[in-house]
Amino acid sequence: MVEYPDQYLNLFTPPPVAITYWGGDLLYLENEIKKYEFEKNTSNSITTSNRLLDDPPFVDLRRYISDFVQRYTEKVFRTRQKIDVMQSWVNITNNGESHPKHYHPNSYMSGVMFVKSADDSPPLILENHIRPHQLFVDLLDGGDSDLVPNEFKSCVSPVEQISPLKGTIVLFPSPTPHLVPQSSSKEERITLAFNTWPSRPFGSEKDVTYVY
Repeated sequence: MVEYPDQYLNLFTPPPVAITYWGGDLLYLENEIKKYEFEKNTSNSITTSNRLLDDPPFVDLRRYISDFVQRYTEKVFRTRQKIDVMQSWVNITNNGESHPKHYHPNSYMSGVMFVKSADDSPPLILENHIRPHQLFVDLLDGGDSDLVPNEFKSCVSPVEQISPLKGTIVLFPSPTPHLVPQSSSKEERITLAFNTWPSRPFGSEKDVTYVY
């Protein structure tokens, strides 16, 4: 009997996380950020302004982020629909602080940029909120260590950790739960976050999904 190879289709997989790197002057960004007023957030500090990328010191960074979002939209969603950067703000996490699990309502794609971090700064943790709903029976108990991870890792991994490399920009679907664990670093961790939304009009008149 002829043996045929198995075929696997990535059926209805969630949109991927995208990562890019900004090679601009991070020290300049840090110094400009420190000019803003901060207030205590749930477990760290946040700027009172949530329109940082609209301000003149961040014009080049905003353009870079906008281009990154547009490349993602064209590559992943196969559309040239313009996506606007909306609100943007900065979080500072010091030793003993963290950022609880949350997601971003009223946003399309969200992003985080690591402006300042140390080797021992806590990572950004993204939770797999799709996996629990894919199967009615959950076989995962930590996994079998002798089975090497393959291209289906995203189907079974409960979380993904993104190392806080300075200059890195991470883009992900806004409904994705994410968090920052408690920092044990003596160095402050500075991140700039942003939300996006499709520029109106968008959608389809024919399919009655048109927004104008």
